[in-house]
Amino acid sequence: MEDYKKLILQRPCQSIFLIALALFMALQYKPAVLNYTTRFVDFADYMLQHGMTLFPIADDLQPYPDYTIANTVLVYLASLPFGQLSVLSMGLPFCIAASLMLVFIYKLGALHERKWGLCGVLFALFTWAFVDSVNSLALDIYPALITAGCFYLAYSADLKQQRGRLALVFLGLILGFALRGPIGMIGPALVVGSYYLLSRQWRTLVGFSLVSGLLFAAGVALLAWAAHVQGGDAFMQQVLEMQGLGRIASDHSPRYYFYFSAGLITYSFTAFYALCVMARSGRQWLGAPSLSAPRLLLHLGAWFVVLIVFFTIPNSKKARYVLSITPAISLLAAYIFIDPNGLFSATRRRLLRLCLNLPAIGAILALLVLGYNSFAARPLQPDFAGVFSSFALLSGVRYWIGRQYTGHRHYEVIVLAFGVAAFLLLDGFFFNAITYHLELAKEPTPKFLPYWFW
Repeated sequence: MEDYKKLILQRPCQSIFLIALALFMALQYKPAVLNYTTRFVDFADYMLQHGMTLFPIADDLQPYPDYTIANTVLVYLASLPFGQLSVLSMGLPFCIAASLMLVFIYKLGALHERKWGLCGVLFALFTWAFVDSVNSLALDIYPALITAGCFYLAYSADLKQQRGRLALVFLGLILGFALRGPIGMIGPALVVGSYYLLSRQWRTLVGFSLVSGLLFAAGVALLAWAAHVQGGDAFMQQVLEMQGLGRIASDHSPRYYFYFSAGLITYSFTAFYALCVMARSGRQWLGAPSLSAPRLLLHLGAWFVVLIVFFTIPNSKKARYVLSITPAISLLAAYIFIDPNGLFSATRRRLLRLCLNLPAIGAILALLVLGYNSFAARPLQPDFAGVFSSFALLSGVRYWIGRQYTGHRHYEVIVLAFGVAAFLLLDGFFFNAITYHLELAKEPTPKFLPYWFW
C-alpha cells in the first residue's frame, strides 16, 4: 500500500489520468445508447462497414452536416481491433478527453499549490453537468479539454518564461476545430485572448489574434472544401449553415438569461462556490502582483464570464454548450481550500459538513422514491440496492475517517474526496438510473450494444 501511495505522489498527473479514466469508463455502463447520441452509433457503424469518409454518414446513408468526422474516426479506431461497436469503445475517446482535462486542471492549480490543483480536480468531479456530459457522450467535452490545455500553455509560458509554448496553443486551436468545428476553436481562442488582454500583453494579443484568425479562416475553407467533395454545393451550404450562422440565428427562443439561471444550476455546487470566490476575492485582484494566485483568480473569472457571454449570443442554448467553463469554476471553487486570508473558512466548514452528510441524503431520497412509487402510475426506477449498499459502505468509511483522520493535515481534502465519491455513487445509482429508464421508455430507436470491447 505504501508503494502505491508513493507512486501516486511521485506521478500525480499519471495517477489522476488513470484513476479518472477507470472511473469514467465504469460510469459508462448502460445496456443501450439513447437520445441524440444514437446517431454517433450510426456514424461509427457505417465507418466500420465501409471505411473512412470526410463527414459522418447517418442511417439514411446521407452525410451529416452538423459534426466533423474526427470523433467518428476516434470511435472507429477504438472499435476496429475488436470488429464491433460497444459501450466502452463508443465512450473511450470521451473518457480520455475528460481525464486529460482533469490533468490540466491539476497542472494549472499546481503551478501555485498542489492542493489547489487536487481540489480543482475533485470539484470538477463534483460538477453534475461535466459528469453527465461524459456519460451522455457530449462532443462539448473536446472544447473543454482544448480550452483547459490552451490556457495552461499560455499561462505557464508566462510563469516559467517559456514563450515557445505559444506554438502549442495554436496546435490546440487546430485540434479544437478538427474535433468540434468552428465553436471548438472560438471558445479556447476567446479564453486565451482574454488572458493576454487582462495581462496587458498587447503585442502578444495582436499576434495571437491575427494567427488565430488566419487559422480559423483556413479551417472554414477546408471544412467547406471537404463538404463540397462529400456532397456538392447543397451539402456545403448545409455544413456552413449548421456549423456557423445556423447556431446563431436558429428558430429557438433567445432566452438570453439561460446561462445565468437554469443553465448554470446544472453545474451544481461548483458554480455556486466559484461565484462566491469571485464575489468575495474581487477586491484583491487589482492590487495583486501580476502572477500571484489572486491574479490567476481574475483570469479564471474572465474565462468564465467570456464563455458565458459568448454562448449567450446564439439562440440555441443547452447547458452542455458551456462545458468549457468547468476547469475555470473548478479551480475558482477550489480556492476556498487554499485561501490564506480566512475569507472562506465558514463556507469551507459548511461544504465539508455537506460532504459528510451526502450518503444520508442519498438514502433519504431513495426512501422518498419508494414512497412515491407506492402510488405512482409510472414508478421511478433507481437502483435501490446500489443506493442503500453505497449508504452502508460510505457510513463505515465516514466513521473510519472520523476515527483516523480528524486533525490530519489533509483532512479537508479527504472529506472533499469522500463527498465526491458519495456524489458519484448517488449520481450513478440514483439520478442516472432514473433518467435512463425514463428516456428508454420514450426512445423510438435505442441502440443496444455490448458493454465490453469484445
